[in-house]
Amino acid sequence: MSSNSPKSLLLRLGLKPKKALGQHFLLHPHQAQRIVAALELAEVDTVVEIGAGLGALTTILAVSAHRIIALERDPALAAFLEEDLFAETPNVGILCQDVLEFDFMKASRDAGRSLAVVGNLPYQITSPLLFRLIEVLPAIARAVLMMQQEVGARLLAKPATKDYGILSVLGQYYFQITRLFSLSPGNFFPPPQVDSVVLRLKPVPPALPARDASVLHQVVKTAFGHRRKTLNNTLVAHAAAFGLAPETLRDLLTGMHLDLTRRGETLSVAEFVSVSNKIAALRGQPAA
Repeated sequence: MSSNSPKSLLLRLGLKPKKALGQHFLLHPHQAQRIVAALELAEVDTVVEIGAGLGALTTILAVSAHRIIALERDPALAAFLEEDLFAETPNVGILCQDVLEFDFMKASRDAGRSLAVVGNLPYQITSPLLFRLIEVLPAIARAVLMMQQEVGARLLAKPATKDYGILSVLGQYYFQITRLFSLSPGNFFPPPQVDSVVLRLKPVPPALPARDASVLHQVVKTAFGHRRKTLNNTLVAHAAAFGLAPETLRDLLTGMHLDLTRRGETLSVAEFVSVSNKIAALRGQPAA
């Protein structure tokens, strides 16, 4: 066992992986190199790293970008990174903070440019973080994220498949999502019980923009609120949530030649946008 292996380093620090924090440490430096390479960093970039852990990615990032903001929730690991590993690395700042509370917009303003984001995401924060990145989209240039295979499948899912849902529609609306590679459990200590996948997310202007993003979000969430129910029993039945009478929304959908017996899970991203735009127009929302 290498003296620099995660297991050896944790032993030396008197620490154990915390299951509650979803800690699984990358074993092989070449895999960390692949992840950082996928960020396509320039010397002027500021990077936000989610879950710096034992510094496997941070060490490579530090020589590739202008500034690294390394977030680590575990106080013991944050102290190791700040006081030991990066004590003399001025372009690396360690924050013992939950990424869901991190101010991406301020960090972007401070950097004078949008941010690169990278990290190995614990399962329990993956979906909340992805929705958080949507909220702060102007602050994000690109992200390379490692996550459980099942969440990656949901992000990439096509309509009328079991994985297709709210995350699929909104993720694909806001980002160009590219599957880069998978990592088996043997690449981590301790090994997780599932495979991981590395995805690149790049904000891109949608082919069909939403007139009102809040209406789009509401349409998608309502349609998937009961995913086995038809549009008639989701959108039409909840027309009041959009400030419309059921018959008005029914006429709107049939006027778009949408079969009301279809389920929300069969609608494409473009169809969801079209429905939201019709609703927004009917409510007198101005075009963006």
